[in-house]
Amino acid sequence: MTTLIKNGTIITATDTYKADILVKNGIISEIGREISKIASEIIDAADKWILPGAVDPHTHMDSQCDGMTTVDDFETGTAAAAAGGTTTVIDYAEQVPGVSLAQTLEEWKTKAAARAIVDYGFHMALSEVNPGILAEIPGIVEAGVSSFYVSLDGHGDRHINDAELIEFLQCTGSAGALACIHAENGEIIDLFVRRLVAEGKTSAKFIPAARTPEVEAQAAARVVSMAEMAKAPIYLTCLSSAHAIEKVKAARDRGLTVYAETCSHYLTISGDRYEDPEGIKYYCTPPLRSCWHGDILWKAIASGDIQTVGSDHRAFNYAGQKDLGIDNFTMAPRGFPGIQERISALCSKGVHSGKISANRLVDLVSATPAKLFGLFPRKGTLAVGSDADMIVFDPKAEMTLSKAIALSRSDYTPYEGMKVRGATWLVLQRGKTIAREGKVMGRPGGGEFVPRAKFTLP
Repeated sequence: MTTLIKNGTIITATDTYKADILVKNGIISEIGREISKIASEIIDAADKWILPGAVDPHTHMDSQCDGMTTVDDFETGTAAAAAGGTTTVIDYAEQVPGVSLAQTLEEWKTKAAARAIVDYGFHMALSEVNPGILAEIPGIVEAGVSSFYVSLDGHGDRHINDAELIEFLQCTGSAGALACIHAENGEIIDLFVRRLVAEGKTSAKFIPAARTPEVEAQAAARVVSMAEMAKAPIYLTCLSSAHAIEKVKAARDRGLTVYAETCSHYLTISGDRYEDPEGIKYYCTPPLRSCWHGDILWKAIASGDIQTVGSDHRAFNYAGQKDLGIDNFTMAPRGFPGIQERISALCSKGVHSGKISANRLVDLVSATPAKLFGLFPRKGTLAVGSDADMIVFDPKAEMTLSKAIALSRSDYTPYEGMKVRGATWLVLQRGKTIAREGKVMGRPGGGEFVPRAKFTLP
């Protein structure tokens, strides 16, 4: 099958130009002016951008959090991804204590294989660090999973101590993998939560007090120092605060291999939502911050100190899940949907507001995630030989984000009512249309597991 996309403006992380794209057998075979070859399908992209399919480096499909299961599995979650322009997700395969990494990987592959509409890879999320788990890491890398994750926000049995952390970093580094870290100090969070509960301060408006910017910054500084000792690269996930970014910038200025991810909600939604009567809808970790933190994050993006923007899509219902924490936030699961809204929200609040260029947008949501996680140039760019994963994007389209157009199974979206400029018009996966104007045409099971190469400096 051949597909010809004509008359559009191609935008990659480095270039902007007008050209046609010819696709054969799912691969970009030719890029040039006025391609006139016969094709099975011709798509007119006049007045639209042609972007590489987005890569979301941070999703949680069909997963457990705080004793509850997310409402989106790989079918509904990747349907929302496709509608928004994401053609590859890197999901967190969450190891349960006592279960091997190999078994965990197979379980997550099974979850995705018959359901995923877009392509997928995995981060291996460790619940424990011990000699047996560390011994498995090289074999998992050879199986095509080249990133491993630990969270520092645990306490008690879930606490990762300094010795375990440095062993984890040394092991991932020597195996050719990238260590992904959630940087919040779990022991301090536990202390703050216990104090808030004792004082009866358990409504949503007290969530930021349980996980302050300083708690995030302390953990980020700890990870940086451990990575320096281990001589290992690190990727700090979902950074939310100016305080944490300050630690990242200082490390990068010293020449350390430190990468930072933030999420679209930290750039577009502020912490005053916790004052709402239904403020528990917005409970995520780290929590939403005051607007000025978002301003600093945008500046860090512009300076190159933040490299990627993920969605951290972890969808729950308000009714029956999040609302259990209306009176006590500790009873609610953490996370919310956002994969469908990511590209339009970032285009509107970033590109159209003058904070970043369209090329930088592509870099943040496609090219650099693909490079850091061993997918480039198969994913993340538009070049001859690359997978024909593309977004035909209307930069002038205006719409209001709402649950009415969202495909997540969640009964709400945190972006409700946000007016944006820029919308995904058409999405192609390996040359086949999988979404058009918010309607998904791809089939469950059409997405493929994409083995990833070992980590190399981008």
